[in-house]
Amino acid sequence: NVTGTLAKEEELTSPDYWARHIREAVRFHDGIRHLEEQGVTHFLELGPDSVLAALAADSFANTEVSEAIPALRRGRPEAATLVQAIGRFHNRGVRVDWDAFFAGTGARNRTLPTYAFQHDRYWLDPTMAGATATGPDATGHPLLGTAVPVAGTAQVLFTGRLSARTHAWVGDHAVLDAPVVPVSVFVEAAIRASDEVGAGHLVSLSAHKPLVLPASGAVRLQTVLGAPDVSGRRTFTVHARPEGVAGRDGADWTVHAEGVFAADGEGPLSTVTAAAGATGEVRLDERLLPDAAGYGLHPALLDDAVRGILGDAPAGSVRIPAEWHGVRLHTTGATVVRVLVDRAGAEEESQGGEAVSVQLTDTAGAPVLTVDRLVLRDVPDEEFIPADDARGPLYRLDWTPLDASGSGTPVRWGVLGAGLPGFGTARFTKVAEIADAVEGGETVDAVLAAVGPLPATDSAAEAARFLTLEALGLVQEWLAESRLTETRLVVLTAGAVDTADGQAPDPALAAVWGLLRSAQAEAPDRIVLVDASTEAGAPSEPLLSAVLTAGEPQAALRGGAVLLPRLRRPEPEAVGARNPGFADGTVLVTGAAGALAAHVVRHLVTDHGARHLLLLDRQSEGTWPAPGLLDELEEAGAQVTVVPCDTSDREALATALAAVPGERPLTAVVHLAGVLDNALLAAQTPEGLADVLRAKADTAWHLHELTRERDLTAFVLFSSSTGVIGGPGQANYAAASAFLDALAGRRAAEGLPATSVAWGLWDVPDGINAQLDERDRSRFVREGFRALVPQEALGLLDTALGTDAAALVALPVDASVMRSGGRVPEVLRGLVGVRNRRGTAATEEAGGRLAGQLAGLTATERHKLVLQLVRNEVATVLGHADSGAVEADRAFQEMGFDSMTAVELRNRIAEQTGIRLAATMAFDHPSPAALTAHVLERLRPADAEGSGKAGAVAELERLEAALTAVPEDGPDRTEIVVRLQNLLDRLSGTGGVGQEDQEDLASRLESASAEEIFALIDTELDDPAV
Repeated sequence: NVTGTLAKEEELTSPDYWARHIREAVRFHDGIRHLEEQGVTHFLELGPDSVLAALAADSFANTEVSEAIPALRRGRPEAATLVQAIGRFHNRGVRVDWDAFFAGTGARNRTLPTYAFQHDRYWLDPTMAGATATGPDATGHPLLGTAVPVAGTAQVLFTGRLSARTHAWVGDHAVLDAPVVPVSVFVEAAIRASDEVGAGHLVSLSAHKPLVLPASGAVRLQTVLGAPDVSGRRTFTVHARPEGVAGRDGADWTVHAEGVFAADGEGPLSTVTAAAGATGEVRLDERLLPDAAGYGLHPALLDDAVRGILGDAPAGSVRIPAEWHGVRLHTTGATVVRVLVDRAGAEEESQGGEAVSVQLTDTAGAPVLTVDRLVLRDVPDEEFIPADDARGPLYRLDWTPLDASGSGTPVRWGVLGAGLPGFGTARFTKVAEIADAVEGGETVDAVLAAVGPLPATDSAAEAARFLTLEALGLVQEWLAESRLTETRLVVLTAGAVDTADGQAPDPALAAVWGLLRSAQAEAPDRIVLVDASTEAGAPSEPLLSAVLTAGEPQAALRGGAVLLPRLRRPEPEAVGARNPGFADGTVLVTGAAGALAAHVVRHLVTDHGARHLLLLDRQSEGTWPAPGLLDELEEAGAQVTVVPCDTSDREALATALAAVPGERPLTAVVHLAGVLDNALLAAQTPEGLADVLRAKADTAWHLHELTRERDLTAFVLFSSSTGVIGGPGQANYAAASAFLDALAGRRAAEGLPATSVAWGLWDVPDGINAQLDERDRSRFVREGFRALVPQEALGLLDTALGTDAAALVALPVDASVMRSGGRVPEVLRGLVGVRNRRGTAATEEAGGRLAGQLAGLTATERHKLVLQLVRNEVATVLGHADSGAVEADRAFQEMGFDSMTAVELRNRIAEQTGIRLAATMAFDHPSPAALTAHVLERLRPADAEGSGKAGAVAELERLEAALTAVPEDGPDRTEIVVRLQNLLDRLSGTGGVGQEDQEDLASRLESASAEEIFALIDTELDDPAV
């Protein structure tokens, strides 16, 4: 205002007053002071940034009482910043109308209990440093982590770690709604790296590729400090890559910044002049004050200081501080700085960027940091989407060769059924015959069984029902036979998978693979899948043996080589290779009443310009779970036709397609329909298998046949990642999903459009996902997977539609959780960064470790150790914080176990112990105590006598140690002596000491020393009679 006091009503309505506003000075400082005199202590800035809040802070008469809070901050998410401002007011005692804030959200007021809350703290404090936060090479710096001198050179490597969890302030630096690591992080890392080795001041730093943090997980940082040249200069580079990637050759590291250090005294001093313009005072966020001492200058504070001078960038680009020249840090730990900018004092602009000189001072005017020349440059929006994040958690299934050299462990084979090579071994016609042979002493390591041949039908969906039913019966019988737990079933197919050899996969056989992948998830190490080429003859014994020796659950045999399935990211050049259109013609969507459909059709209309939708679902329009969706779509300009239709009925589907008007021909198909009928493999029924296949596979096949002569631009299938990695309890759904993936591959081989996306879990509360309870979701997270929020999933859908791949997998994986959680599915090992283990399965390694722990323990100690192991695994499966809530004698059923959690427990116990356990383990041994006894029985060494001897010797050693501590004049000495003599007499066969002799024995040994007692023991134990 122009008066420095409160404006009157007549002033605000007077043109003269507003004319004064234009012509006269604004008395902002006086206005703030006047408000303070009126008792105002809290100020809210309503504007796009925090400029006025900073100026207000400079004007306060009492900085300890008054506070100015900006509602918005440039470059940060508006909603989050506004909520943060409201929260800060609330913490300062300002009354907030929370009823209005939460209106419409469903939140309700709750009366807090009057008693004290029970509080247990479980989470760990985040580690700010990198790979090792402690140790002789730790820098103690939140970005640099560990300093590693490179042997034979003068180079130094600093390794750190950065994530939105450990460095939450990075999340506040949002560009295009993504958390972008500010350039100030690279500046801080460079300066402090120089401090560690005395490299001098920062001559120059150039920022290259922006570093965007992933939605989950972390990135690894490497700051590489080069050796000094003859003039003492040292170069440096800052690299990063997502944590958990498998590359070990450096190819996955991206250079984000590089620069040069020089000895102090070289180069010009700051050119900031006294006439430089001040842009205001910047304060470090109070939440970050405890961390300030760990940095030279906190990157968040430096970023806020520089951001105020960036200005606006042209549309489609973002302005960044790209080049830093002549940087000197004068003092450390500053939390408040004033920014001086000299736009005339900097050197000429370079490469189209604006150049300025910058000086940061403390409140007393002392320099904190100076930059001789800071070049501001506009960077295109697309640069803020790294190649990896552009693809997101989207993968394709590749087949990589197995090095089978040296893997010649002999395998004793059996063959089930006719038409297969016998390898000179026994043939069997029934599973029971194999079990009888094994029980009779015959050694059978593996049994080969073929699925097929394909039935005589033109319908791949009908063939899939026939073959999956055959495979289901086989594996149900095999897994139910307890005598075959040490024998593996090798199921052989021909042409079920696409190994990029030009051979299109057969959808019916692919469905068998999907079903059996889930069987493998329920019963690890019991079933192996092998696919041979349709053009080759019978597979050779050496190749099949190589698969078993490698411990791989799935393999394809092509051209004399063994190929293994591994998920990989699609090549960057493949992203954006296609651009299917949805705007022209009619888009058909099946399963349109499902939970995902509301998100997908809305996305097709708003983001892809779809204007004509044909929505099909078995439900009628009035029962749709997304009320108002049709009105919303029509308001967005789409014409929507809803047809109740059982899409698995070919005639009904053909009728719906025939009704599509000629002026709006069908141009795209999106198949979302599907049903769940979850059950463990032993409880799967032919009816349940048929129902699930009918909704997904039959509909997809009908759509394929009925539209193959139409000019489609997109044929999109929604399948499930269970078809690729398996899923306990979802064998039928996995079979249907694998059918869809293979159908997409077959269409692509025929030159038809096709994109099948095998989705992980969507984070939506209804539809198919509504059948998953909290325990199911917890297991999903515990296994190292993350649910996709709808917006993220739709972005992945767009990426998938733009690639040239027919089948992709959209599955966010938390590599660190998966690695620490136990067994990693082989198909994911490349993503997670787990090395292949040849020849020795993980369970065998675990069994060896446990056997080593049990060796030499007493029976009581063995029981205690195994019981604790069992209780720990039970607690993990049930989601308890620790094993204290698991009672040893309480029945699993009473604890809340069902068939699914029982299988998970069985697999976890097997993983820890190295023994194969029956699927009915938790029901046959229905409590932790009973299960412990069973595990101990299975772990009992073959040489029980030798084990007992080792245990006895160990006990004698403990006894000797205990007796050494007994005082010679102690009150228990006599009793100890008598009991030892009785024990020795029993061991020597001379009988014990009678009651009448005990007093005399005691008197004779009363004065014996400890050494004499041990000599007596040794003498007795050396007696051959013992």
